[in-house]
Amino acid sequence: MSDGEKEKKPQADIADEMEKALEALEEVDNEKSQEPPKDDGVVFVAEEKKEEDLPEEPSEEKPEDESEKKPEEAEKPEPQKAKPAPKKKSSKKKNDGKEYLPGFPYDFKTVLTVLLIVTVLVFIWSVIFNPSMRIDHIEINGNYEFTDEQIMDALDVHIGDHILKPTLSRSMSLVRSTPYIIDIDVDIDFPSGLVINVTERHRLAYIRVPDGYAVIDDEGVILDFQTFDDAYDVHPILCGLDLNGVVIGQRTDITESLKFRKMILVLGAVLDADRGSIRNDGYSFYDSVREIRVLSSGLIFLTIELPDGTILQVKLAGVENIDDNMQWLLYAIRADAFEGLPAGSLDMTDDEKIYRAYDT
Repeated sequence: MSDGEKEKKPQADIADEMEKALEALEEVDNEKSQEPPKDDGVVFVAEEKKEEDLPEEPSEEKPEDESEKKPEEAEKPEPQKAKPAPKKKSSKKKNDGKEYLPGFPYDFKTVLTVLLIVTVLVFIWSVIFNPSMRIDHIEINGNYEFTDEQIMDALDVHIGDHILKPTLSRSMSLVRSTPYIIDIDVDIDFPSGLVINVTERHRLAYIRVPDGYAVIDDEGVILDFQTFDDAYDVHPILCGLDLNGVVIGQRTDITESLKFRKMILVLGAVLDADRGSIRNDGYSFYDSVREIRVLSSGLIFLTIELPDGTILQVKLAGVENIDDNMQWLLYAIRADAFEGLPAGSLDMTDDEKIYRAYDT
């Protein structure tokens, strides 16, 4: 091989190697261009001007995505905002835009007010000026010590008065003015009637005091006082009881006395016998009892006026079987068992009743 051929051969080899190197470089460049750029940690920040040198301008930038926030900001918890209090629903309905009574010259509220006023006026007339609201009958119940006229005068109510005439204050005044009345209840019987219910204390007996007689009820309350001049027909009298003082309307201290309680039992049996009697001949067993006396030994004496005017003295052993004894005695009186007998006494202390005439 000649020297010229030896020199051409290495030159050709060198050229081939250079071409291969260039192709390798191009392939490397192509691969680099296809790979995403790597963040090498170097950030170039453009020089910014100070905030005070620049005027504030509205930012047109879109809010950054939460994924693009810095890790430090993402880790900080956001402050919780206070929830606004729920608004109360108004009970008033909003105007729905409807027009009531279209074309009517007055609004709805005005019409409603006028109708209400007219209704009130009609009601006032029907209650106050209506003739049918005048009293045309009055019924009074429970009064024994006072007549119907006395009750009506005390309450100031009469036929022809208005049915709603106030009577409460007068009722209270009447209760306070007399111990005989415990309570008065006035009910309206529409449209034109009154019903008056009276609760009274009933005089049961008399007790002698230094200046006269005290009237008492079954509870020992002093109802009245009568002097000797006015006590021409006082009965029944409870004998042997001493009163420390007489105050009308107050309960006496004798209610704790055993004698008083026995006398009340006897009078109660007399009243029960009167009520249980089927005869209506005008004779009252209670009114015929003149006196009751209880001795310390327990014996009880009744002084009774018979239908013919004869005085009968009745002797009882006590209050045992007092109801049966009084019913038997009333039966004997009504059967005229003592008619024609002289004045005397009836011994009822045993089962066998014995009548003894007084010595003449």
